[in-house]
Amino acid sequence: MSETLALNRTIRPSITSPVAFDVRLKPYECIRLDNRVPVYFLRADHYETIYLDIVFPAGEVYASHVLEAATTNALMKSGTSAHSAREINETIEFYGAYLDAYAESQVAGYGIYMLGKHLPALLPLLFEILTDPVFPEEEIHLYQQTKKQQLRINLKKSDVVADRLIDEVLFGKTHPYGRAAQESDYDSLHRDMLKSFHHQHYVLPAAKIFMAGKIEDGVLGLLNQYFGQSASQHAPATPTVPPPAPAATHQLKHTIDEQALQAAVRIARVLPGYEHEDFNLLSLLNVVLGGYFGSRLMSNIREEKGYTYGIHSLIYPNDAHYASWLVTAEVGRQVAEATAHEVYHEFRRLIAEPVPQEELLMVKNYLIGSLLGRLDGPVQQIKKWRSLILKNQSEQDYVRQIQTFKTATSDDLLDVAKRWLLPDEFYEVMVF
Repeated sequence: MSETLALNRTIRPSITSPVAFDVRLKPYECIRLDNRVPVYFLRADHYETIYLDIVFPAGEVYASHVLEAATTNALMKSGTSAHSAREINETIEFYGAYLDAYAESQVAGYGIYMLGKHLPALLPLLFEILTDPVFPEEEIHLYQQTKKQQLRINLKKSDVVADRLIDEVLFGKTHPYGRAAQESDYDSLHRDMLKSFHHQHYVLPAAKIFMAGKIEDGVLGLLNQYFGQSASQHAPATPTVPPPAPAATHQLKHTIDEQALQAAVRIARVLPGYEHEDFNLLSLLNVVLGGYFGSRLMSNIREEKGYTYGIHSLIYPNDAHYASWLVTAEVGRQVAEATAHEVYHEFRRLIAEPVPQEELLMVKNYLIGSLLGRLDGPVQQIKKWRSLILKNQSEQDYVRQIQTFKTATSDDLLDVAKRWLLPDEFYEVMVF
């Protein structure tokens, strides 16, 4: 009989600060299929499930039409030569699986969560979706009508319009990171466009495969059987992302409804991407500014002033060279200007005053604790590896980032704030 350890509930368990943890990733295994496609995987034999993600260089930056990448990706599962959209959906539902189609700025692909025992039944279907979509005309038409209706509804929402406008203001309306779809863009979609984009960018030898869970004998052989036999002579060329073309004016106000009681406020700037030496310190400074519930923006504008239920800041890394630093809030119309004033006030405080040690330690504990939470389990770990590998980064880059978070001083943050948090370099959008 196995012994159980008795708990003494009169003694408080020891508490370890997240900063003291040695944050490490579990090493992945990697094989190459017959056509040299890499498969990165983590075994977790105690799991009954498998997560499988097949990634292609088919993101938004590869598309000449604003909707080309997203629509191709979304409609690949809407029918193959052998199965209709309904049959595909019914098969996935029958096996209790979940299929996730995504198109990001750089990559696109399909992830699937399933019981390991159902892999032999579902892998052929996934292969069909990725290699043999037929893009039925009726499915394209249905997609166009549905998306246009969603767009009409969304363009009446101040937060959606503000998000679209701030991207356009930062990068320019024709830039891959600044363009936004109009109704006419949905009307101009057609089957040949989608087939051409799929043929050019969903090229199996250019794919990367990530997998975690119950990977038994035969799983890798099945992957090779379906995804390792195609040998294409072409691969999509990596596009050159143009520099941003920001708006001439730093302030933009847009009215949807003259009677609106709320306003969406966006204050943002372009930053260098994740390869820049300041990026990790900027990520830490962002948490101080508006990245958690106790942040400067929340303490001032929510708790003290009562202007909003929530105000947040985030850094979105578009690629190795460009990122966006964004402050976002929905506030009462009458306090929109006052909210912007207080945001800039918090910028100036971080430029002028070192972050107190107690606050900095709290932020470090929060940030590293959050990172630890995102590594809970094999699926989360392989997703982190995916992020690093797709950025051409290694575990050492991740370790350096964690070390920066742990060892950064108030003077380090003051220095980086003086370079990147200057109010005059931010753009402001208000939508009423």
